[in-house]
Amino acid sequence: MCAGSALRQEEFHRQEYRQEYRRCLEREFRQGRAGPCSDPSFGERLGQRLRREPAVLGALQEDAPVLLARGLRDRPDPGPALRGLAGAFQLLELAAVNLYLFPWRKEFGTVQTFSGAYVHSLRPALPEDDLVRSFGRLGYERRGRHCLAITRPLPEPELVAAACGFFACRLECEILAEVVRRLRPRRLRAEDLLEARRLAGDVEACVEMLQQLGTRHEVAADCGDGVDLYQETPSGPEDTGGEDAAPPALWRDPSSPRGAQDMPGRSWDHRRDGKRGQEPVPSVGNPNPDTSSSLLFLEQELGRAGSPLSALAAGSGSPQVPGEPQNSPTSPRQEAPELPCYQLHSCLRRGALPSYCCTTCQQLHAGTCAAGQACRTHHRGQELRSERQQRLWLQRTEVDMLLADGSAPWS
Repeated sequence: MCAGSALRQEEFHRQEYRQEYRRCLEREFRQGRAGPCSDPSFGERLGQRLRREPAVLGALQEDAPVLLARGLRDRPDPGPALRGLAGAFQLLELAAVNLYLFPWRKEFGTVQTFSGAYVHSLRPALPEDDLVRSFGRLGYERRGRHCLAITRPLPEPELVAAACGFFACRLECEILAEVVRRLRPRRLRAEDLLEARRLAGDVEACVEMLQQLGTRHEVAADCGDGVDLYQETPSGPEDTGGEDAAPPALWRDPSSPRGAQDMPGRSWDHRRDGKRGQEPVPSVGNPNPDTSSSLLFLEQELGRAGSPLSALAAGSGSPQVPGEPQNSPTSPRQEAPELPCYQLHSCLRRGALPSYCCTTCQQLHAGTCAAGQACRTHHRGQELRSERQQRLWLQRTEVDMLLADGSAPWS
């Protein structure tokens, strides 16, 4: 099917759903009920279409994906957040229906933003800017600090289109809540949920993709050697399983049998500068810079940009390794190897955190990115499990990209 035919078909279905929604409202109104659409047959038909083709949501409500993403942002459990969002979309739908059915009623011409449903139902679910923008679709504009008022009555077709869009958003919240329930007791990240919904298409494929993602995370956690390159140094024996527990590999002495076993082929330059508690700098003999500490990567890259963190990368002397004797021999100063330059894959939208780092492609990926899944299968890399790890890798990569842009030749 050519692009023009697809667009015409999409527009046909959009108008078809809006006209059917309008007929449902008017039928219910004649039966003595005025409010959001409650026709079960229409809801089931549109819901089934959304389950198969999530892109229909954007056709009915252009900013729906953005509203869902912002409503779920920073919510540790998407389940309760989705219930709140569904209620908020129902209230927005009701506001549009009231203006359509009762354009002469003055009480529907203003919305108070300091009390009532706006404060208790809308504001907890969506950011203020998105609420003002959503009411703006109905003809409301801000009047003072605590009031939205109709300044330009909209034509009936626009009100119906807005109400139908909010109805579709409500159905999408119910579909996402179903996915969350089916994956209990696993707790999903909202970003992974929305990304899987967008990429997988129908609901069954979305559930399967998220199940595979969860299995990979569990396998990565089970198969790890307990060393997280972004974890802080344990503060005491209780953090490492007891007095006799081995210290983290980053702080182990490679000259000892235990350290050599855990860090094959790795050597460290030990230089004293009178300071303790900092990471050692890998020597030139390290054949694989990707396996060294990501904190070191971040500090070296920031150092190139003139950051105060450049002390470790500038070769001014590596700090003493904790536990190293005071008379430890020193080695000649050597230049550190050039570090790889990472990029953000196109799957990562602004503000999203990465879940996987491919050291072969030198790219960061979202948890449900199709290219990232291929990298997991065919390339080398690591899962970024903790939020701190994800944020540090994101910061380091943004610095890489900034430096790469800055080093480009002038045109």
